[in-house]
Amino acid sequence: MKTTSHNSLRLLCLAAAAALATGNARAQDILVRPARGGGLDTNSPMIHVDIFYDYQANQMYATVDTSQGIPKLTPLPPGYAFDSRSNYYVLSGTAYSLQYAWNPGGVFTPPEGAAVWIQCLNASPGLENYDGPGNKMENPPRPYTPIFGTAGSSMKWSWYGRMAHNAYAVRHPTTNVLSAGYRVYFGDAQTGARDTFTNYTDATVTLTWTVDPMVEPPTFLFGAVGQTPGASLCFLNADQCASRSESVVNLRQATSGPWAPQFAGCLPMVAVAATATNGGPVTDHAALGSCLELELVSLAGPSGGGLNFWEAGDTQARFNLPVGEVAGTNRFCLSESRGAAGADPYGRIQGRRFSLNQPGLYCLGFRLVDDSTNGPGGGPIHAPSELYHVYLQAGLTMASLTPQGPSVTASFGGELGRSFYLERAPALGPTPPWHTVAGPLTGASRLQTLTDSAAASAQSFYRLRVTVP
Repeated sequence: MKTTSHNSLRLLCLAAAAALATGNARAQDILVRPARGGGLDTNSPMIHVDIFYDYQANQMYATVDTSQGIPKLTPLPPGYAFDSRSNYYVLSGTAYSLQYAWNPGGVFTPPEGAAVWIQCLNASPGLENYDGPGNKMENPPRPYTPIFGTAGSSMKWSWYGRMAHNAYAVRHPTTNVLSAGYRVYFGDAQTGARDTFTNYTDATVTLTWTVDPMVEPPTFLFGAVGQTPGASLCFLNADQCASRSESVVNLRQATSGPWAPQFAGCLPMVAVAATATNGGPVTDHAALGSCLELELVSLAGPSGGGLNFWEAGDTQARFNLPVGEVAGTNRFCLSESRGAAGADPYGRIQGRRFSLNQPGLYCLGFRLVDDSTNGPGGGPIHAPSELYHVYLQAGLTMASLTPQGPSVTASFGGELGRSFYLERAPALGPTPPWHTVAGPLTGASRLQTLTDSAAASAQSFYRLRVTVP
């Protein structure tokens, strides 16, 4: 928490944050098995859907144990991957969870010729379902066959009468809550048809998951103002991405991976292609034989903050840029050719991550440098770029609170898929009386403001609150 003062106003910023870490599988990744809670989370509790048929009451029951909370679909963090030879490789690139389990809630026997079937009645778009891994004692594990409509499969699935952990997953989620409704019933053991078992009742149940929506940051495009020796390198879409556009890249708090619990994410960067081989030539590409590198020069932000840089597969950060640095020299390469003579300077290197160790709004300064030796006198072809700045938001915090007359304005880095509120309280305590004074404001990946137009003249405390959506 951070406190500032202005006349009789005492202004307080309170923060909260969420996490998402994604990545692509590469040869150097650490191979792992799927964890029950998704990602690398092996400690999440099982959540039973207890199935029982009460013959005396002629009633099917499917009861969800709601005391264990709601599962969260979580992807593998960068640096980890599934073995491509395994059944569970189908979960690659998805946010997933194995927490829900169809489970016997008591002893009962299906009628002769019948089995217990589960039918998916409806599901959020993009939700995937797989018959696996089953109970941890299953040997061999279940085959991770697509079920409940996934990959064109049947909407009906024959439950095998014992604890069944299925995999639920989603690719590129666009909303924070997913759900699916199911019917549990007696049907023909071979076909699932109910025709001869309509005198037995069924049960319906809804399963729910949370997930962090996939909000990709903008891609930074790098090239040059010309291809002649001495022409400067440049940030091609700086007007849309640099600080003067008020654009913000959001980094969320990680719960797994080597950067946890820092605020981590990717900043997609591309040295644009000069040849058709790489999808070019793109206007304003750098010269053949050049080698673009990004040099991190400066960082402004909260006291004690710092930026870490990670290559794919790293378990330790390559380097750290502390807040307050103004003449940094740490670099990383953008061009995949590494400056080979006559080669396309194109580069789109996957799996890199940046992490920030403190919540808050940061301003990162960088320049582009040509590290090739293919220019005049064995030096670089291109001159360095100008210094650019971009905003990075770690978690949810206020960048500033500005009193002006009877109003107070909060500035913060917004985020897509979120709604923001400004709240005020006259005092702090176990249960302070927070009142909403502005909002909801639909989030955008840019600097945004909320204003309390009737601020109290006495001591006041402010906080941001966020909801989804």
